[in-house]
Amino acid sequence: MEIKKQWVKGCGHKGEADYRKGEGKLVWKVEFAARWKALDIRYEAYGKDIADSVRVNDRISREILKWEPPFHSRYELFLSKGGRRLSKSAGTVFTAQEWFRYGSPQSLNLLMLKRFVGSRTVSILDVPAYMNELDELEDIYFQKKKIADKREQTKLSGLFKYVWWLKPPAKPCLHVPFNLLSYLAKVAPKGGETQYIIEKLKEYGYLKGKEVDSSDLQQRVTYALNWNQDFAEIKETQIKLAENERNAVKELIETLSTDVDADKIQTAVFEIARRNNVQPSQFFRTLYTILLGTPAGPRLGPYAISMGRKNVVNALKRTLKE
Repeated sequence: MEIKKQWVKGCGHKGEADYRKGEGKLVWKVEFAARWKALDIRYEAYGKDIADSVRVNDRISREILKWEPPFHSRYELFLSKGGRRLSKSAGTVFTAQEWFRYGSPQSLNLLMLKRFVGSRTVSILDVPAYMNELDELEDIYFQKKKIADKREQTKLSGLFKYVWWLKPPAKPCLHVPFNLLSYLAKVAPKGGETQYIIEKLKEYGYLKGKEVDSSDLQQRVTYALNWNQDFAEIKETQIKLAENERNAVKELIETLSTDVDADKIQTAVFEIARRNNVQPSQFFRTLYTILLGTPAGPRLGPYAISMGRKNVVNALKRTLKE
């Protein structure tokens, strides 16, 4: 046969092989159809690059194997952040195992299932955002967060079920913003990282009673420690700021650049918001979204001190550059 414009003669041996005994395999334009019937497959998603093969296999399934092919959904390519197609040979790819070092299997399911239409960019640096989005979906599913549009509520609740393969947890898991855990992992004393993180989470009001020993918490701490070990920079969330919000953020940066304590930072946020005609509650939500990726979090003053005023200032400055 011809392979890459070169004729390959082969060894010259003639005979038969029984693929049912593992002695070979069907060619790929027949294999799909055979597998659908043999395994009673009812649903098969496919990438647009093999659309022709799927059409051929649909015909083989119906006309030769007398088997109705499964329901299909077509997804498009994943691209790197630079717009390049993911490719093992080019080195622009990462594996599921790499994702699982920083995020849960359900967060990867969310990446795959939340949207099928159109090409999508993906990066390992997206893990924190998907972990936070998964927590938000869980709040919607357990109705801790209300959605006015009932159809949207049903759709998002259904998506949460599917990221858990239709076996969602019976009760909500512990939610801690990924960036908060990452910051804590970054400043924790070497050798006592886990205990430091747990004590800070208690101080911030995230942990109560038995939650300290939960497997979910331990796994999230492990994700954060791995992230801090492999990525020096914490990725803040980029949001579009109104002009008065930008001015408020600039003023807060000036305040954080001085030697102020936690209580003065907390008070300053209220005062800066009012001076810039921003609702204090909205300003807090904006700051939490930038720093943690969620609209709420621990008291901002103590958090800024724990994370280091310089780290918070740098994150806010990077947001202003966008």
